[in-house]
Amino acid sequence: MPQSERRGAPRIVTRLPLTLTQAARQLVTWTENLSVSGAYCVVKRFLPPMTKLQIRLELPDRLGSRAISCEGVVVRAQPPAPSPRQSAYHVAVFFSGISDRSRALLAEYVQRHPRRP
Repeated sequence: MPQSERRGAPRIVTRLPLTLTQAARQLVTWTENLSVSGAYCVVKRFLPPMTKLQIRLELPDRLGSRAISCEGVVVRAQPPAPSPRQSAYHVAVFFSGISDRSRALLAEYVQRHPRRP
């Protein structure tokens, strides 16, 4: 039986520069997919669920790029625990503190890109 979709917002596959900051430590990475409510990415150190982050996302624009800054929280990490043999972790981040303007910019970007089934 197929698993039902739990996401409330459309998600697109896109590779955008993303900086996650936690306790003055920055992780620079790329999105794997994106919606107006969050992003999925790969990072080089374990971030447990419920970790609060400062987020900076670069959205391409016709005139260059626009940076969106907001607060976020890790909602999922794979693998779910740190391991000395693990060099990368897949992390889902929910945008918890985002301005209406930034959310509108994200929505515009997501709507311009086709979604994959």
